[in-house]
Amino acid sequence: ILNSNIHRTMVVRSNSSSLAVAVAVPAVLAAVTAYLVWKSSSDDENDKAAIVEDMIQKRRSIYPKDYDPDRPVPKTIIDKMLYGAMYAPNHGKTKPWRFVVFSGAEQRQALGELEQQLYKQLSPTDQFKQAKYDKKLTNKQRSSCVIAICMVRQPSEKIPEIEEVEAVACAVQNMHLIASAHGVGAYWSSGPLVYSKEYKDYLGLTGEKDQVLGMFHVGYPRADKKWPTVEARTKDVEDKVTWKL
Repeated sequence: ILNSNIHRTMVVRSNSSSLAVAVAVPAVLAAVTAYLVWKSSSDDENDKAAIVEDMIQKRRSIYPKDYDPDRPVPKTIIDKMLYGAMYAPNHGKTKPWRFVVFSGAEQRQALGELEQQLYKQLSPTDQFKQAKYDKKLTNKQRSSCVIAICMVRQPSEKIPEIEEVEAVACAVQNMHLIASAHGVGAYWSSGPLVYSKEYKDYLGLTGEKDQVLGMFHVGYPRADKKWPTVEARTKDVEDKVTWKL
């Protein structure tokens, strides 16, 4: 009888152990799987964050004189830049940005000639510079495309104008970052000519308070033009940031 009881006890314990293992192993495997998925997701998020930080630090203005005019930027990249602009933050969701893309050679030529005409027309004789006049056209010719940066004023004017301008600037930053991510150079130019009524009319802005904020030149850098190196800006942070602790 004693042996029988011992045998039954051993069987029960054996069955209990098997049951515990049967329950525990899947639970452990599930926990390990969950951890690996979390770890992979966490690493992936960290990688994405590092890429964004790196891209922000590498963004630079690449001037049209350094573009390769024989290497056009694919429309697919221009489309991605413009699509990214739509995600810029803007108070009241007014989406005040408007863009006019000059991609054809004839269109860019005409734009450059307009700037030359306005420069000659608006510049005092003693301040006219031939090199600057010539650059108005060559910058457009060397660019793969030129994008007019415009701000259309909200009819109700509920949102302060400065906030609308800020929103457009955010949109342009998005475009510039995406361009840089694809190895494409970009440069935001501005000035009295771009702010003139003649320029505004040329771009078809009809609102009295609509504005042209600049021209965004886009092009691949020449093969002999190295992308500017990233310099540390720790000193800038120290000088321009105040903490209230």
